Amino acid sequence: MDKTSEELISLFNQIAKKGWIKGNSQNWGEIGLTFEREINKLPDNTYKPDFIDIEIKCCSRFSRYPLNLFTIAFDGPNDNEIMRITEKYGQYDKDFNDLKVLFKTLNKQNNGTTFKFDIDMFNKKIFLCIYDNNKLIEKEAYINFSTLKKHIDTKLTKLAIIKASTKKSDKANYFRYYSIFLYKIKDFDTFLKLIESNLLEITIISRISKSGNDAGRYRNKNIVFAIKKYNIQKLFDCYYQYDCDRNDEVK
Repeated sequence: MDKTSEELISLFNQIAKKGWIKGNSQNWGEIGLTFEREINKLPDNTYKPDFIDIEIKCCSRFSRYPLNLFTIAFDGPNDNEIMRITEKYGQYDKDFNDLKVLFKTLNKQNNGTTFKFDIDMFNKKIFLCIYDNNKLIEKEAYINFSTLKKHIDTKLTKLAIIKASTKKSDKANYFRYYSIFLYKIKDFDTFLKLIESNLLEITIISRISKSGNDAGRYRNKNIVFAIKKYNIQKLFDCYYQYDCDRNDEVK
């Protein structure tokens, strides 16, 4: 096992031995933010891994939410392609009714419109295909294979999934971290095959800030790649797991 993995396992064991740890916020993602605080990692918005070359994902014991893998932008054909799509296919925001927002999960019909990805192996691009009642009306926006592969190679070659029990006391959340799984990604071709098989959850998001100095400005203009937990081993190979409740270690 590599040194970075051993370091993260050692830190996890130290945190697990603490038992219940008070969360550091009431925000979404508090389980992960609290764990990052415990390993002295500051919050950031970069697409680099959380711990040297390992991306860390934390979830509760019974969470059914898919794991967000990374976000990416369209390469073209326009510089701000997602805003063109938002203007054309989005809906007006309920609070800022002169601005449009977009939240589209691929392969799900919404208001008669369906977004799908088409993998073009010859041109090495992934095209966004937009259908209106099953009729193709647009095939313009794309992501280059090279862009996608760079994100995966930078962000996702190794993945740690850490699970925690949760409880609330005195209006604060507490977490007890009890298991860790370490994975290595299979390869880029596998990632493409999962897109083709609709086994990744892909969402195009363009939202507006609702408070603070950024109220009324666009944020989260991205394509979000996520995976359901029961599909993780279709994309990754597990090389270590440990459950401290069961005292069960597998290498």
